[in-house]
Amino acid sequence: MDVRTEARRLAGVSTIFVYTGWLFVLYSVIAGILWWIDLASASRYGFVQALGLSLSAVGGPIFLALLVAGLGHFARLFAMYVGSQPAE
Repeated sequence: MDVRTEARRLAGVSTIFVYTGWLFVLYSVIAGILWWIDLASASRYGFVQALGLSLSAVGGPIFLALLVAGLGHFARLFAMYVGSQPAE
């Protein structure tokens, strides 16, 4: 088994995790902003109450998306570390 080939393969898979994680972070932030605007325009919620409701709703998805992106970054760094080691 060639370690450099496996490290290159791991870097490719972890790049997908990085892009997917940051894409979902962006999606969650945009959804939260749109929901906040929708709630703030309703007469029964105030501006700050609508902000609190929308932040509590999108907090979990943003956290999970950041975990996925962080996992991808860690895996890429690990692959670069393994790939930079001298062959035995």
